[in-house]
Amino acid sequence: MPDSISVKLPGFAQLLKLRNGFTAFESALVVFPAKDAGGVLGLECWNALSGWRQKYLEALPAEFTCFAHDLFGGQFAASAWEIVKFDPETGEVDHYASSLEEWADRLLLNYSEDTGWPLAHEWQSLNRPLDPCERLLPKQPFILGGDYIVQNLVPVEAEEAMNKWANIFNAIRSVPDGVPVTLSGWL
Repeated sequence: MPDSISVKLPGFAQLLKLRNGFTAFESALVVFPAKDAGGVLGLECWNALSGWRQKYLEALPAEFTCFAHDLFGGQFAASAWEIVKFDPETGEVDHYASSLEEWADRLLLNYSEDTGWPLAHEWQSLNRPLDPCERLLPKQPFILGGDYIVQNLVPVEAEEAMNKWANIFNAIRSVPDGVPVTLSGWL
């Protein structure tokens, strides 16, 4: 585990000692382990700037460490001063909490919306258990009018999902609203 993780996120090293990575809300939330385990990339590999993060350097600065993600690959990331939620489809970074405790409290209050739990539950009831190394992506991207419904979702390996989101983000980030966008190789 990179030393900077415990500094950026007080209490997280202790959490990893108690539970070295875990899923919650029927796999709608994945907290990354210190090292790769069970097909889930560890913190260092997940945050490598040579991986999916290289496509988001302008949107999500390197000082943020992604430590968890929601059903769709939305990242929870910590810096020295805050925890943010990063939307990989749009590149938006929004303040989420000021501490690990506040993050956990807010998640417990808003888990349906903030993790995607209702869709995780419904998708798994109809299909199969979701592997912790998978996220669900929309067949038709949400930002391009795709619905948040089970019929629009397919499982994709998490790092591949982030690379696919990056393709959308980079295709639309400088396009004004209403201008047609062409995507190739989405799913």
